[in-house]
Amino acid sequence: MIRHQVYFDTLGSMREDSASWRSVFAGLSVLRLVDSYTETGASIDPANWAQLHSVRTAIEDVNAGDPVRGVLTTVLEEATRRATIDEVVCASLLAYGRALDYEASWGLATDVFATVAKIARPEKNARLAIEANVAIGGAARRNGDWETSARAYSQAAYIADTIGDRQGILTVQVGIANTYMAKGNHPQAQSILDDVIVQSGDERMDEIQGSALHSRAALAQRRGEKVEAVKFAHEALTLTKKPAERDLVLEDLAVAFSEVGMRDAARDAHLILAATAQTKWVRWQATINLMELASFDGMEEAFDSYASELRKAPLSPWLRAHFLLFLGEGLERFNRCEAAEQALEETVAYADANQVHSVSFKAEAALAQVRSKARRESSAPVFGELPTEVLAAAHAVSELRKAALTSA
Repeated sequence: MIRHQVYFDTLGSMREDSASWRSVFAGLSVLRLVDSYTETGASIDPANWAQLHSVRTAIEDVNAGDPVRGVLTTVLEEATRRATIDEVVCASLLAYGRALDYEASWGLATDVFATVAKIARPEKNARLAIEANVAIGGAARRNGDWETSARAYSQAAYIADTIGDRQGILTVQVGIANTYMAKGNHPQAQSILDDVIVQSGDERMDEIQGSALHSRAALAQRRGEKVEAVKFAHEALTLTKKPAERDLVLEDLAVAFSEVGMRDAARDAHLILAATAQTKWVRWQATINLMELASFDGMEEAFDSYASELRKAPLSPWLRAHFLLFLGEGLERFNRCEAAEQALEETVAYADANQVHSVSFKAEAALAQVRSKARRESSAPVFGELPTEVLAAAHAVSELRKAALTSA
């Protein structure tokens, strides 16, 4: 098979020179540069200006709001500065893979992580090899490639066990539990996660325990245990220290708050992310969610303000497609049907052109409803009295929001 086949297949399915096409092409250009120097073992020669210029030009053609542009720039800068493909460059490649993973480009992300795994020899850098294989396991699982996922987790577990890396072993267990969850085997997933939560707690591995609790919150959400999802997500937030990981946990906590009808608490969480998230991508995502919440709560002026801000932002294709979808749905909630129809028509065209199929399907369904003058109910669900733990979690996030906005 041709190396990076998934990249060529993806490019072939896109409209040439669209925003998404340029982003994927830039990624492929960087990966082929990495391949060329990895295979020969040669140092990167600045005199090879033609190849480096070509890669740099491809990166500069990427949308300014696309997180891929920043991480690919870092990969190229680190590679040329260090004149070799080492663990620092591999760390930058992992960041690129995570950017793809986060916006649901799982096939591409798997390919990037596999590139790092091939470079990272276990005998030279075992921890990097473990990290790369765990990343493959997660991305491949989300892409429905169970075989690749299982093989990667097995390799990561083998390396971690060989060097006695307890943290690595428990990290792999969380990944395996997530696989069971994805396959619908919730009891097995819970058994593994509960065991990891206990072990990591006993060994004071806060990050691992936080990761397991985050997955436990996702499991509760899938089971419809909405209150439990809030509890687990909030506990995970208190243990998670890495800023980027905290952003992910806080986003899921916001969703959990919305599910129990606590939109003010959800809004607090999104406001924190919009002000303090590590990347512009996450800040814009939070702003999109704030716009959607405003539409649910009848806050038309706030909705229009968020929409105006987002219209001007250089959003990545994945984010812009979601923004346009939520814009159209929100306009319908305010009975601005003509504007809603125009926004949803734009959504379908944009999502189709950029291969964001899940958004395209939702937009087509919403467009059909608008055209038939159907009206969706947007009243908040009614829930019984909420446990004190959930109210405490909402209060804690409210305090975080006040502190974040004060210092921002």
